[in-house]
Amino acid sequence: KIFDDYARQVVELQKQGVDVVIISSGAIKAGREELENLGLNTEDIDRQVLAAIGQPLLMKRWGEVFRKFGKTPGQLLVTFTNWSNERERNEVIQCIFDLWKIGQIPIINENDPVSDKEIKLMERRISENDQLAKMTALKIGADAILFLTDEGGIYTADPKINPGAQLYEEVNTRNIPTGLTYLAEDTPDKSGIGGMATKLKEAFRCAKCKLRVAIAGYEKDVILKFAKGEPVGTTLGTVTRLKKQLLVLDVKLSNEEH
Repeated sequence: KIFDDYARQVVELQKQGVDVVIISSGAIKAGREELENLGLNTEDIDRQVLAAIGQPLLMKRWGEVFRKFGKTPGQLLVTFTNWSNERERNEVIQCIFDLWKIGQIPIINENDPVSDKEIKLMERRISENDQLAKMTALKIGADAILFLTDEGGIYTADPKINPGAQLYEEVNTRNIPTGLTYLAEDTPDKSGIGGMATKLKEAFRCAKCKLRVAIAGYEKDVILKFAKGEPVGTTLGTVTRLKKQLLVLDVKLSNEEH
């Protein structure tokens, strides 16, 4: 349902003249599910291997839903080295714009199944999709980025522990609420790679670069509302309108990315 709903909204935005690039999680989860369906124990299997198996399955799912609307996605797998090399970086950016030119949808993910050396390099800059989304937005000159997550936004406390936690509808990047200190506990050892702390850090960086930024959940027409300047989830910064009509979506499809 989430794949289908997001595809519908992205295609609708295309009709309105907004170009969208999707940063999609889910490859590791897809690989894990596939192997478990074959009766294998996946506890000791490296995430690089799980991603190698799951990546084509993830793209197959995106392809299925976009074809319902007469579109097809183009896949770009990138690494730290791609972004640090000017020629390769320009080729990635050019491919994104070329896909838009023919009316299709770029979908980006980090290239997990690579050498140990490359893994270490990625962990410095692209350790998970929130950082990748931020880097993509800044490199292509996007004017908006929407982080989509099952947690739905930033709360006064961890909503999974405290059901009474309240959602911050807006967060001023110059005056961070003291209630966000609970996110300091959101470490890789506690919640896997990334987590809300990393998402918030990258969202702040985008807001300080004058992008329109929000962290939101799976509410009805969330992508369309965000593009129109309507409030969704937690909005960061003060920018409300799209200018260049370039939007980056950071789509978290699973909690199990570790």
